[in-house]
Amino acid sequence: MNGWLLPVLPVLLQFGRPDARLTAFVGVHVVRTDTAAILANQTVLVDGDRIRWVGPARQASIPATARRIDARGRYLLPGFADMHVHLGDRRDLLTYIANGITTVRVMSGSPAVLAWRDSVRAGELTGPRIITAGPILDGDPPSQPGMVVLREAREGRDEVERQVRAGYDFIKVYNSLPRAVYDTILAAARRAGVPVAGHVPFAVGLFNALRGGQRSIEHLRGYISELVPSDAPVQPQASLKSRSLAWAYVDTSRFDRLARETAASGVWNVPTLAVTQELLAPPERWDAMDRRGVYRYLGPDATFDRATVPWLRDFAPDDYRQVQLGVEFQRQFVLRLHRAGAPLLAGTDTNLQGYALFDELQQFVAAGFTP
Repeated sequence: MNGWLLPVLPVLLQFGRPDARLTAFVGVHVVRTDTAAILANQTVLVDGDRIRWVGPARQASIPATARRIDARGRYLLPGFADMHVHLGDRRDLLTYIANGITTVRVMSGSPAVLAWRDSVRAGELTGPRIITAGPILDGDPPSQPGMVVLREAREGRDEVERQVRAGYDFIKVYNSLPRAVYDTILAAARRAGVPVAGHVPFAVGLFNALRGGQRSIEHLRGYISELVPSDAPVQPQASLKSRSLAWAYVDTSRFDRLARETAASGVWNVPTLAVTQELLAPPERWDAMDRRGVYRYLGPDATFDRATVPWLRDFAPDDYRQVQLGVEFQRQFVLRLHRAGAPLLAGTDTNLQGYALFDELQQFVAAGFTP
């Protein structure tokens, strides 16, 4: 996010003929993202979609035709990216923009999402830049309704080719894919020049995903099977409940090896730490969250009954409380990944469209990252 920030220039850039597309943010505090520094009382000149100059306000020469924004006492920083979202309604695009999120990576695409992406790109629709997967690829039975079920290797190849022709930006894989289908998906995506992201299928395992070329892993999937000793009272199985509860029983001495393996592979992780705090919150906290004021901006589907979610139906109230015991271990592991040089992305995967990224960043800071 920091590549746009030009060095403070001692002299003015010459723009030539003034352009009405110019916007000047005058007297603003510029927040750098490569250091902890804040550049006070700056003017930032923007020409269309490019930042042309950043420097002290007293040195700025602003063309008469430029739109001037008095930003004294305010802060300017790059747009945020939420790298794990699900878009169900076009209105969600506005709440991302309202929260300063200018890029979203959609993890379950559809023709509607493709249309929104292209409309935003063309300037016809207000919203963040959209990078979208196609429909999720899973095995039989699928983990959720609406996923594309693939049973044979040739089906995986054909589906990748279909999604590429449709214009999706990447391929998302899920829990139940057979190993042969998964391998075929990776090979077909590699030929097509598109990334593969998502969960680590149970039949594949973490190390095969790391070495096979999957570009990103969501929710730390796959790691839990390598972290829990065989004699732990809770073993990670297919259910989300078992895998969530098992984090309380991880062997932390295994963190470093897995972090090194991940760094060597170049695979990115999107931990989505906030979703554990949100979707799997203890009942007493869930009830309080359900009354938060932000829901008034999110439409009628923002609140829901967890008991109606298929993969949460086996959670009892005490299960949600027990899940929180493993949260600190997840944070520790994410910090270990970072220290080993394994790349990380911030993503949310919650129904708080646009409002949860700050919570995710707070989770990173709670894990030991600098703000």
